[in-house]
Amino acid sequence: MASEKNTDSDLSTPVDFDPPEGWSPVAVYDSTRPAHEAGLAILAMGHAYWLLPYEDHYIICVTTELLVPVQKELDAVQAQGGRRRPSHKQIAFAEFETTLWSFIVYALVLVGCFVAQGVWPMQAAGRVDAALMIEGGEWWRALTALTLHGDVVHLASNLVAGVGFVFLSSRFFGAGAAWLLVLITGAVGNALNAWVHYPEAHLSIGASTAVFAALGIITGAGLWVALMQPVERWTMPRWLMPAFGGLTLLGLLGIGDGLDARIDVAAHLSGFAVGGMVGFICAMRQTVFVRAAKYGKWLGLAALALLGAAWFAATT
Repeated sequence: MASEKNTDSDLSTPVDFDPPEGWSPVAVYDSTRPAHEAGLAILAMGHAYWLLPYEDHYIICVTTELLVPVQKELDAVQAQGGRRRPSHKQIAFAEFETTLWSFIVYALVLVGCFVAQGVWPMQAAGRVDAALMIEGGEWWRALTALTLHGDVVHLASNLVAGVGFVFLSSRFFGAGAAWLLVLITGAVGNALNAWVHYPEAHLSIGASTAVFAALGIITGAGLWVALMQPVERWTMPRWLMPAFGGLTLLGLLGIGDGLDARIDVAAHLSGFAVGGMVGFICAMRQTVFVRAAKYGKWLGLAALALLGAAWFAATT
């Protein structure tokens, strides 16, 4: 077998190296780091490669018909000082700072509404009611239902999970924008859930639809970020980790064992699905949220105003 010279490592392919059938050695390295860097250049060309350890060296093999063009590409990379031309535009994502204030307001709203339920008949006026929403056009129920809870455990679980998921969302979109997105996607999830159940009678309450919408938002954003990262030597698709993480949390927290009739599985799925789509789309235009960061307080106030308008409509 002819020896292939690699100028980067100054090593030659051992004469007794036997590559897999149909493959030929194109470069030899004495460590994995430069070998993987060369592999990235091959992946950028849209081709596959094998990295095979041999004694104290690492040999890159490509299919025999690609030997010449791959060797030219590696030579060009070497001539450029080892810098690989990217296969797509690399995007730098911003990370927002967040404070406790928005989460304190979230807790005050949910706890305040829970206390008020013991004084006024708020559940009948604000819960999701599929018939009244579809036939009567009572759109506000999709929003007001997010502030109602059946008991302290229900309230506490949504407080803890909501703070956690929205915190992650706010790091990517900013606190004000994240709360507005979560409120809107939670309301759309409730509306979708009512439409799915209609014409059957269906009643539901709880912030869990918005909580799972927040989970969907960070899952969708994570999918887009993973797809935009530079190519790496992964043995699995880059989008699999955020998708698997989001679906796992949905299964663990949102579906349960099916024995508790109070768990509105369809509401959780609806919120997660809507949030996932919105998170993915919004992550594609994160620069919009970066520019809107100076209006973060106003976006948060818009979320509160929308919720207040819904309760005003429910009680008049």
